[in-house]
Amino acid sequence: MKLNHANLAVADVGATVAFFERFLGLSLLANRNNAFAVLDDGHGFTFNLMVAAKGETVSYSRNFHIGFFVADEAAVRSKHVELLAAGVEAGEVQFYKRGPTGSVGFYCMTPGAFLIEVAANL
Repeated sequence: MKLNHANLAVADVGATVAFFERFLGLSLLANRNNAFAVLDDGHGFTFNLMVAAKGETVSYSRNFHIGFFVADEAAVRSKHVELLAAGVEAGEVQFYKRGPTGSVGFYCMTPGAFLIEVAANL
């Protein structure tokens, strides 16, 4: 079985779509009045964003995040610099002990009010 899509509720679909297109390379497949959008990563994964139900507030656990693994440490650092230059608040690049060799990466908050991780295995 292959994981092929995820659906998240966000406070601002349009801003979140723009963030994923600009910084993470996803392509917009459909956007219905900034209430429901479908993004494609080009590798068989679709990412759906939708506004919360009327009267509902979007809230994710502080540990909830989605991850983007890149080729190497240089790519992590390049993306970090790009986000900071655009005014996006991103945490410091850090080394993590996971797996046999560990990884390097950082976290930042999206306009949709959930974290993303950009990392590379070492």
